[in-house]
Amino acid sequence: MLTIQQIKADLNEIRYYYAHEQEFSGAIRTIGKCSIFDKLERYNEAIRKASAQQYNLYVALYVQGSTQLNVALDWERTPEHIKRLNRQLCQFFQREFNKE
Repeated sequence: MLTIQQIKADLNEIRYYYAHEQEFSGAIRTIGKCSIFDKLERYNEAIRKASAQQYNLYVALYVQGSTQLNVALDWERTPEHIKRLNRQLCQFFQREFNKE
């Protein structure tokens, strides 16, 4: 059973990957793929089943690396609202992965 803490750790690792995607691309040619690619595939497959808002939040926070505050400002929402949406996103992933 996957916990919310594990999902948050995975999402932070995904954010790190996308922030350093070029370095990973270079390393793949010499070292090979690392385990993050399995996580990327799993999370990207799951997010395609999410609502449009959750999909957009995932892209903003974890693919583009925006902060919750920046997303709140861009979306003209409160930081608390974005925090609540992120919590719901983590719960969505938990439900999806615990179905398996």
